[in-house]
Amino acid sequence: MNYFTKESLISKLNVSSEFLELTNDEAGSVIISEYGGRPLGIFPTEDCYSLLWINPDINSRIRERKRDIGGDRYWISPERNFFYKDPENWKDWFCPTGLDPAYYKIVKRYPTACTLESKISVKNQFTDDLYEGEVRRDIKLISEPISTGLPYCAIEFIDECTLNKPNLKINGWSLANIISGGPKNPGTVLIPTLEDPEPISYFRVIPKDRLHIGERFVAFKIDVDDIYKLGVKPEDLDLSWSPKIGYMIKIPESDKYGFLVKISDDIPTTQEDCFDIARDHPEADIGVVQSYNSESPNRPKLRYGEIEIQLNKFQTIENKSKGYSIHQLIAYIGSKDEILSVIEKYLKIKNPRIF
Repeated sequence: MNYFTKESLISKLNVSSEFLELTNDEAGSVIISEYGGRPLGIFPTEDCYSLLWINPDINSRIRERKRDIGGDRYWISPERNFFYKDPENWKDWFCPTGLDPAYYKIVKRYPTACTLESKISVKNQFTDDLYEGEVRRDIKLISEPISTGLPYCAIEFIDECTLNKPNLKINGWSLANIISGGPKNPGTVLIPTLEDPEPISYFRVIPKDRLHIGERFVAFKIDVDDIYKLGVKPEDLDLSWSPKIGYMIKIPESDKYGFLVKISDDIPTTQEDCFDIARDHPEADIGVVQSYNSESPNRPKLRYGEIEIQLNKFQTIENKSKGYSIHQLIAYIGSKDEILSVIEKYLKIKNPRIF
């Protein structure tokens, strides 16, 4: 199973994790997983597939306490400091279990909102310093920021993270796993920019057939067939309006299209406040809006892409480092022309390059 309806996701979670559904008549529904502390499936209509990717082997991943269940998660960056056992040489990537899946609990629940909390711990792999603290995630359904007339589901996050050491150079990091139809039905990430942006290849140079630089936007192909990562630096974003990253996909086994958009004003606005350096050129500029395309080694099961935003730099308060950010995730379902109209409204892109 590559894609999940709400019914199929609930049937899996019933034997794997505590969860709840946020729903109302106007704004679709979202399934929140206590394991991993995140929205796992997002559904603009009752019978559509989730536009957030969910691991087909989610039951075993939860049973084995693995991190790659899917959904929209909260991490911290820079990745080099916390996710590589040999950070000097960028080798031995791993995910610290004290950060993800951590030990989230649903501490408040309402029909359209909830709060998740967890203790966390991460080690700076350069210094061996252990940072301990906690994460709180308030998630609620909201009305769509821009009226479209289409079925939608919109959620807002307030993410707060506190670590027990002051003066840490750390960003919050919001990452949404997104579905793809593979090479035969790829999706398209769209990032609105200023004129003549200079996109960053984070791992290795992104081929021209996967990346398009348009008039005030960048497009990136998500086919889960090879590993690439894109970054756009804050200096290439129009910060006079909320920075955004969007994703369009033809819904598998359907004539409908889906669109996800991630929005936040709480991002770094200069290089000085960005810390997630690129692996292939660590001395160059740093991206703040990012997208990742994975590889699917166990076909026909398909892996995921990601749309990501680096969040505000942590501030030192009462001798601790604290991160605070507000961001939104909105999902739509409609015809191709309807979704293109939504893209124009949200991203101000009139003629996007669609892969």
